[in-house]
Amino acid sequence: MSEGLTLDPPTDGELLYRLSRGDEPAYRWLHDRHQMPVFRLSLIIMPTSRDAEEVAATAFFELWRKRAKVRVINGSVLPWLLATTSVIAKNGLRGRRRYHRLLRRVLHDGDVADHADEVARAMDSMGISESVRQELLRLNPREASVLVLCVIHELPIAEAAVVLGIPEGTVTSRLSRVKNRVRGELHEYSPTAEEANA
Repeated sequence: MSEGLTLDPPTDGELLYRLSRGDEPAYRWLHDRHQMPVFRLSLIIMPTSRDAEEVAATAFFELWRKRAKVRVINGSVLPWLLATTSVIAKNGLRGRRRYHRLLRRVLHDGDVADHADEVARAMDSMGISESVRQELLRLNPREASVLVLCVIHELPIAEAAVVLGIPEGTVTSRLSRVKNRVRGELHEYSPTAEEANA
């Protein structure tokens, strides 16, 4: 190798292939590459920083566990990770709400850490408003995943369908239902190309 020649970092596709063969360094590389967007989405959905950390860790555990089934979109596993994070967070909220209601009865308000500043930074970095966050919290896991992928992450419907493993028509109908339900809160997002041509 000639002096000064540097190798390009491996793509997500290459790392995922290595990961599918049990390569732990590839897993660490994917984790380091995508941990911040996954954590930011977790922060936006979950009520505490600790809960967000747990959701993000679970999403990466799922990446390892389902490594043979993960889909790469536009050279990235991030859309798959974001959809997985959304589902884990939404499914976990029910139990966590009960647990936190109990904690609030036991602990004084000052004993519970406020992570509002972290949430605000995460929302800024993802370009979403508080009203959109509130709508995201109200949606069921399937609708929330479509909102995250197609509206916030701006993934085309065809690619979101690949990530979610469902037909394009299902993504289109879910997206339509979500947008009709929260249209007032999503005015800042432009319609997808598919919707504009519909």
